[in-house]
Amino acid sequence: MRKQIFAAATALCLMATTTLFAQESKPQHDPKTPPTAEQIAQHKTDRMTEQLKLSDAQAKQVYELNLNQIKQMQAMQVKMKEARAAEANKMKSILSTEQFMQWSQMQGSCPGHPGKAHHHMGYKKGPKGGDCPKECPHKEKKERK
Repeated sequence: MRKQIFAAATALCLMATTTLFAQESKPQHDPKTPPTAEQIAQHKTDRMTEQLKLSDAQAKQVYELNLNQIKQMQAMQVKMKEARAAEANKMKSILSTEQFMQWSQMQGSCPGHPGKAHHHMGYKKGPKGGDCPKECPHKEKKERK
């Protein structure tokens, strides 16, 4: 009986020690900052180089193409944010405070994502399920996968 208790206590101490050391050995990271356009392009190029077995010359050209594409996309995102902010300012001057709050909720939290705007379009529930009164395009996408 004593041997079993001793063995159980030893096992618990061993597990606790292992967990303690495992937690201490994790490096402390600063909050993750978003990657730069160059980092994204390099990662994408590295993946393509590995999968497509690109030569050095091809990889260099692909990197430049990826970098230009990413910079264009980031510039478009900035323009879209500015356009949405301008639209919101115009709406604020047209709508009452209550209407503006409703309109803001209808926009959803994420552009391009149905969010609360999904309700505005006549769908009862978002893409995660539920019965829509009409065919839900987000449901179709999920079923295809």
